[in-house]
Amino acid sequence: MLEIEAGFVRAYYLFDVADTIDLRGISTLAGEGLSPAEFPLRPHTSSAYLQFPLPPLVAHLPEATIDDLRCTVRVKLFDYGVISLRLSFVAKGTWDELAALAERVRTDVSVAGFAAATGSHICDEIAGALDDRHEPLIEDYFAIEIDRFTQSVDARELLERHGAALACTLLGENVPLSDSETEEALRVRFSYTPDDLTLVQWDTAFVYDRGDSARAIEDILEFANSQLLELRTYDALLDRELDSIYKMNPRSSSGSLRGRREAEQAETLRYLLVDVLELIDRSSNALKVVGDAYYARIYRAAAKRLGLAQWQRQIDSKLASVNDMYRYFSDRARARRDEFLELVIIALIALELLVGIAELVRLH
Repeated sequence: MLEIEAGFVRAYYLFDVADTIDLRGISTLAGEGLSPAEFPLRPHTSSAYLQFPLPPLVAHLPEATIDDLRCTVRVKLFDYGVISLRLSFVAKGTWDELAALAERVRTDVSVAGFAAATGSHICDEIAGALDDRHEPLIEDYFAIEIDRFTQSVDARELLERHGAALACTLLGENVPLSDSETEEALRVRFSYTPDDLTLVQWDTAFVYDRGDSARAIEDILEFANSQLLELRTYDALLDRELDSIYKMNPRSSSGSLRGRREAEQAETLRYLLVDVLELIDRSSNALKVVGDAYYARIYRAAAKRLGLAQWQRQIDSKLASVNDMYRYFSDRARARRDEFLELVIIALIALELLVGIAELVRLH
């Protein structure tokens, strides 16, 4: 079996905690300084290939011990309301030891509990920078990063000789998988050189690469998961708002004479549409993968594994329903106002006739 000389098991816990985070209003976190996040790209790659219009802020917190596991702690703050907590556990030794560590990190409630408590403390510390703070929605992701093995191994050998072990570790299985399931687990893979390999699953990734490049790939996977978290947040928001819309009972004949109630309902829906579209635009445009084809392919593969397109279509469908209801209430408010104006005109004509008749009676 393979022996790992240097590697990590990284656990990412992402929390959607607010509509936005004012990054300019935060200078320190837990006594540690914050700095703009940068992608550690391959030497040939221009920094223009990966762009953040407003770079997230990163802080490295003191090391922590969770039961008997020691880990480093890194926090990343995204301006669209997401806090990402990364716990890194050193991995070395046999492949079985790596698999056991990865399984423990993924399933140990103490690890998840530590992450949740840390996320809550961070929210409390930066509460002044949170716009419209809400109960956190959480997404987790795990990455197995191997910098080097004790012996020289290339991507082809990893797949051909150790593919079954790779697949089991990625899926967290302790029993051998079928050939078809193994192939499916290893299907989404990338190698830039013969000596590196990246495998992407929906909740776990395996990255065999040198330092900075591995970090760039994991940052892209982290960003894709932050987008998934945002889409889940918007979907839940739209579900709540649609429930409220249905409670408005739009088919009811009741309403204000001048259409004020309908106009207020339409205005509420208009603000909802604007807010959701603005938040979606903020998160979707937070990272531009504009030039490097290799990193762009990894991002697209992660987005597909996470089902971002399906989430977006679901949200678009709900936004269309909200937009239809907005138009309905707007039209109904306009019709109510028109009816009211017609009544006013009829009343004025009637009043004018009464005045005329009264004048004639007086003259005779």
